[in-house]
Amino acid sequence: MNRSETIDAHDWRWVDGDDGDGEGFDGFEGERAAPPLIRILLLSASSLFGDGLRAVIRAEPDIELVDVVGTRRAAAAILRREPVDVLLVDVWPGALDGSVMHREVLRRNARGRAPGVIVLADAVDPDELDQSIRAGVSGYLLKDEHSSSLLAAVRAVAAGQAWLSPAVARRLLDSYREVRAAPRRRAGPDAKLLSEREVGVLRLVADGRSNAEIAGELVLAESTVKTHVSRILAKLELRDRVQLTAFAYQNDIV
Repeated sequence: MNRSETIDAHDWRWVDGDDGDGEGFDGFEGERAAPPLIRILLLSASSLFGDGLRAVIRAEPDIELVDVVGTRRAAAAILRREPVDVLLVDVWPGALDGSVMHREVLRRNARGRAPGVIVLADAVDPDELDQSIRAGVSGYLLKDEHSSSLLAAVRAVAAGQAWLSPAVARRLLDSYREVRAAPRRRAGPDAKLLSEREVGVLRLVADGRSNAEIAGELVLAESTVKTHVSRILAKLELRDRVQLTAFAYQNDIV
C-alpha cells in the first residue's frame, strides 16, 4: 500500500515524519473510528422515568435508546426483531411475581444472543435480588444513584462485565458471610419440622424459582405456594429467600 493512501474504513492517513534529517515519526493520523453503538431497551411502567432516561442518553454519542416499553411481552417482541445490547428493567411494586426477568426476555435477541440485563430498583429487596441474579442479570442498581452510575453500568454490561450498586454489593457480601459462617450439617431437627410438600417447595426456592414457576411445577395455586413459603420461613425462623437457600444447601436439601 502506498504511504499516501487513505484508509477510508477508519479515516486514518499515513504520515511520513522524515523531514530530511532522518528523524521524525512515521505513522497514521486522523480521527479514530467511532466506538460501537450500544443499543438499550427500557422496560418501565413509568413514562416519567422513560423521559428522564431519554434526556440522559441524548447527550451520549455511544448509546442509543431503542424504545421504552411497559410490559414484558412488548420487550420480548422488540428483542425478537431489534438488536439490543442492554435491557434496563425498572422494577416497580407488583410488576411481576418475584423477578421481572423471566426466561423469555433473557433468552435471545435479534442478534441471536441474550442482552445484558440491568435491574433498576428503589431499594435492595433480598428476594428480588436473589431471583434476579439467578435469572441471569448482569447489573443491579438503585434508582437514586447519579446518572453517571447508570451510564457506567450500561457500558460495563455491554462490554460483558457486571455492575452492582454499593448497597447491593454490601447485601451480597453479608449474605455470603452468613452462608460461610453457618456450619454445614445433615438434615436435623429443624429440617424435620417441614412436611414433604414444604421440602419440595424449599428445594425449588433454593433453585431460584419464582412463586409462579413453583406453582406451575407442583401444579398448585400461586397463593398456595406463597402460603407454603411463609410457613417455611416461620417454622425455620428465617427472614427471606436468601436465608432459605442457604438453609437448603446447609442441610443437603438441594
